[in-house]
Amino acid sequence: MNSRMVRRANQVAAAACALVLAAAQSFAQTGDPAKGKALVASSGCLNCHRIGDTGSRVGPNLSDIGGRRSPERLQRSLVAPDEEVLPENRFVNVVLKDGTTVRGRLLNHDALSIQLLDLKEQLRSFQTVNIREYAILTQGLMPSFESKLSVEQLADIIVYLSSLKGVEQP
Repeated sequence: MNSRMVRRANQVAAAACALVLAAAQSFAQTGDPAKGKALVASSGCLNCHRIGDTGSRVGPNLSDIGGRRSPERLQRSLVAPDEEVLPENRFVNVVLKDGTTVRGRLLNHDALSIQLLDLKEQLRSFQTVNIREYAILTQGLMPSFESKLSVEQLADIIVYLSSLKGVEQP
């Protein structure tokens, strides 16, 4: 694929994202937070994320996401999650000398060890002398919901997430 084709593909993708964003913004005023909450629960979001006392600790905690992110940023996070992966949310693949591979959210690493929270929410620590290789992933593990949810469903989720300010939701 030459550079002209790559540029054109990027332009088409950007235009499609802009249309989805515009449509989601137009529905944001009429989104239903109750439907959004149900969609978050049924779409598997809580398999990685946590809201209040529900869900996993592997991914970012969403309990106060409405106070930290604008509706536009929430929408981008749902349709293009790899655009912004904060350092504290990076994952790591560790391959031990015996060939065992472990993946998890990176908590800390230094010259002597790597600590991570694995996908089963277990705190794991590995001495670097026992590691064959490791790679910090620059992309997240969250899938894009752009083609999986309707514009109305995205608006419902965005309105619900925007309402999460760190206070227990009824």
